[in-house]
Amino acid sequence: MATGLTVPDAPPRPEPAEPTNARRRRRLSHPAGIAVVAVIGFILLFAILWIGVRGFLAQRALNDAVPSAESVKAAIGSGDIAGAGRAAAALEQHTREAAALTSDPIWLAAEGVPWIGPNLAAVRTAAAASDTVAAQVVAPLVKEGSAVDLRALAITDGRIDLAPIVAAQPTVAKAATAFDTARASVASIDTGALVNPVAGGIDRLHGVLDKAAPDIEAIGNTVRLLPSMLGAAGPRDYLMVAQNPAELRSTGGLIGAVALIHAENGAITLQRQAAGTDIGPWPTPVADVPLSTQGLFGPLVGRFLQDANLTPDFPLAAATASRMWTTMYGGTVDGVVAVDPVVLSGLLKATGPVQLPSGDRLTSANAVKLLLSDVYQRYSEPAQQDSFFASAASAVFSRMSAGGVDSKKLLSALAAAGESRRVLVWSAHGSDQKVLAGTTLAGALPQSDLASAGIGVYFNDATGSKMDYYLGTSVAAGSAVCRADGKPSTVVSVTLTNKAPADAGTSLPKYVTGGGTYGVTPGHIRTRVAVYGPADGFLAATQSDDKNYATVAGVDKSRPVSLFTVELAPGESRTVSVQFLNAGQTAPNLKVVTTPTLPGDGTTPDVGAQNTVAPIVVQCSRVVK
Repeated sequence: MATGLTVPDAPPRPEPAEPTNARRRRRLSHPAGIAVVAVIGFILLFAILWIGVRGFLAQRALNDAVPSAESVKAAIGSGDIAGAGRAAAALEQHTREAAALTSDPIWLAAEGVPWIGPNLAAVRTAAAASDTVAAQVVAPLVKEGSAVDLRALAITDGRIDLAPIVAAQPTVAKAATAFDTARASVASIDTGALVNPVAGGIDRLHGVLDKAAPDIEAIGNTVRLLPSMLGAAGPRDYLMVAQNPAELRSTGGLIGAVALIHAENGAITLQRQAAGTDIGPWPTPVADVPLSTQGLFGPLVGRFLQDANLTPDFPLAAATASRMWTTMYGGTVDGVVAVDPVVLSGLLKATGPVQLPSGDRLTSANAVKLLLSDVYQRYSEPAQQDSFFASAASAVFSRMSAGGVDSKKLLSALAAAGESRRVLVWSAHGSDQKVLAGTTLAGALPQSDLASAGIGVYFNDATGSKMDYYLGTSVAAGSAVCRADGKPSTVVSVTLTNKAPADAGTSLPKYVTGGGTYGVTPGHIRTRVAVYGPADGFLAATQSDDKNYATVAGVDKSRPVSLFTVELAPGESRTVSVQFLNAGQTAPNLKVVTTPTLPGDGTTPDVGAQNTVAPIVVQCSRVVK
């Protein structure tokens, strides 16, 4: 039936929706999209290949630098300055290439990529540091040649030519700064975020720079100090004090002989000699000795030259000795240099044997025994002994001043003596002393820091004789965290042994045994030992055979001190242990210094031999907490 209405056509059915992935594929299949992807892929591939190839070339350049560096060292060691220059040029070429290969824009941009970036940055830093050392340290120092080669220093007619050393000072200062900068940049690399091969390479480079640091420092200190100390800017006068380890004092031995040395524009002359007993004593201290020092070592420190170095603080002892000399003889003392017969034995390796007025032939092999034992057998009067010592010192000084000394052996002996604390130097000039203060030559009290505790073990004769020629000493130390506050506890063990013959009381001269003058049985050895703990720490206990041992407790420049006495008959030995509670450290690391002593068996120690400090495994159950 018609109704007049029309029915509209049904709407067209919509086409099925195209899947999203299909649309993406269709877009990507567009020629422009393919081109973009291809370009990005090509860039990434190019960057990877670029970095890989340049990294490989940089590694090869650094590997090639190693033989060049070894050639520089070997050439310098043999005195071949020209050869060192050629090797230094090759070294610089290799490191410059490595630095350039790892510093282009693509490499730098890739350093921002996670994981791989820190490794690339580390390689670039290492290459740059190596180039800095080669170009700004090795090359300039080699160019200066003999001016910075300490072994080339020669004494001719009593004089050292200072002009080349003065001229080299600016170059050496710049080289030292560049080295410190390079070393610090390598030390700043966090190897924990690196892959093993890169981390291992960084660690090796760090080790090489650490090993080279003392040599760079030695060159810098010498070039800075030598001209001023040898009178380049005006005359200087120094006391040369001979310490006798047969009668121990904290810094090495009783001051038995003194000489005044004059230095002016490199010329060195012997002005005056005196026995230690010729100077003083005084009824009251003539120098400013702190009350804490007098409390530990008595008032004699400032009254008797022979006791000025009862304190282990060499700058204080040297300043006291200087004041005693000027009080006695007037004039000005610009510094003090302390040596002992072991140092003399080392110097004789450089000079060769020296003939003495007595007819003796002083050699490296017999110097220690002749000066510390035989002389007392031969001469019973102190005046005769002093005369013999003075003639020996004068003969050696004359031999060295005449020239023709083996400079390499001389430097080697002095360097070894400095490391073993058998040569100590103090300057009255603040600028010089500031440089010395950072070296083993300064003889200052041990320094503590956050990372390690400074410990000192010092020996003073209390027999009043020369029996320490027969004293054996050994030191052991250890530290562990045993307390709830996380601070370490430190244990120091000191063992003394009397190695004198069983009949020493009758077979040795009275001058050697003391003859009982100070209440010590002839043949016995009485020693006062001062053990210094870490700065701001606390003395916890002093024991022997697990029992408390009599001690005098004190403090010296914020360091706790245990001062105790040990007396031994021939063949006897005793061990005393001292415990400290550390306050400024969180790790159980120690730096231990001791008085340089003799073996006690009549043998001559090597000039560089140091008193070995054995490790102790600290048992927390046995320490005071």
